[in-house]
Amino acid sequence: MVHIAVAGTGRVGGQVAFTLIFERYVTELSLVDTAPGVADMTKEELYHAIASHGFDIKINAYSDGKQLKNADLIVIAGGFPRTPDMSRRDLAAKNGGIVKDIVEKTLDGNPEAWYFVITNPVDAMATLANKTAQGKRQVIGTGTNLETARFRTIISRELKLPMGAVEAYVGGEHGEAAVPLWSTVKINGQPLEDYLKKTRQTLDKAKCENYVKEVSREVIRVLGGTRYGPAGSFVEIVRGLILNTGKVMSYGRKSQFKTSHEPVYVTVPARIAKSLGPDIWDLLSEPEKKAIKDAAEAIHKTYLEAI
Repeated sequence: MVHIAVAGTGRVGGQVAFTLIFERYVTELSLVDTAPGVADMTKEELYHAIASHGFDIKINAYSDGKQLKNADLIVIAGGFPRTPDMSRRDLAAKNGGIVKDIVEKTLDGNPEAWYFVITNPVDAMATLANKTAQGKRQVIGTGTNLETARFRTIISRELKLPMGAVEAYVGGEHGEAAVPLWSTVKINGQPLEDYLKKTRQTLDKAKCENYVKEVSREVIRVLGGTRYGPAGSFVEIVRGLILNTGKVMSYGRKSQFKTSHEPVYVTVPARIAKSLGPDIWDLLSEPEKKAIKDAAEAIHKTYLEAI
């Protein structure tokens, strides 16, 4: 019996909720949205979506986080979306208050809940959610799992390979300071450079990195916002946590480096399960480690803007 709540059922939160109803381990789904009627009508839509599939799930709708009780996982999705001309960091001040409010209103009624933050700028928001929870709850963020999906997409496309042949991760910040971890790239288990040498192929790494960092702007320009990519990526993290898979993923968790002012949420790919870690820090190159530390500094600056 697993009870998951989604706080904020807009473009991404609503799509995450839709994806979750088909995760058969989820037996109860709660929707929380302060906009009048939105949670209720989203609930109706979701019931219609599963009505012909032959299985049941209990769906609740609330307009106030204080109404939510006994969730196992609370997905924090509330907040303003970005436009094509914005950085995710520009949303820090606007969304910080929303994330803080969600945590404060749901903390007492959900004593066993984990928080999974997806609101942008997600690393700063996860840091803020953790600060607000005051160590009373476990908090994780999406980190660079979506960049990791995009990284694998462009590598497979450029090398004309099936997606399943590519292993690759991105670390750092979800956004400008994302760090494509080329040292982790393997093709059918073979290091990338060995594969390229063996097949006499080349790969434009700058093109791949640009795709990872910029494709979302084009999606937002044409479609108005990202939706399916985030939902698919984020549900993978939920599955890893709830089902205790132990899979290595690029999610955000609390870290502190010697150069950091205080702990922040930054991505170093790590095992995802109810006991978090270990990570792959020791397997990374020195330039990659430095770039992740630099990302942590940038996240901390954004976090300070949020508070």
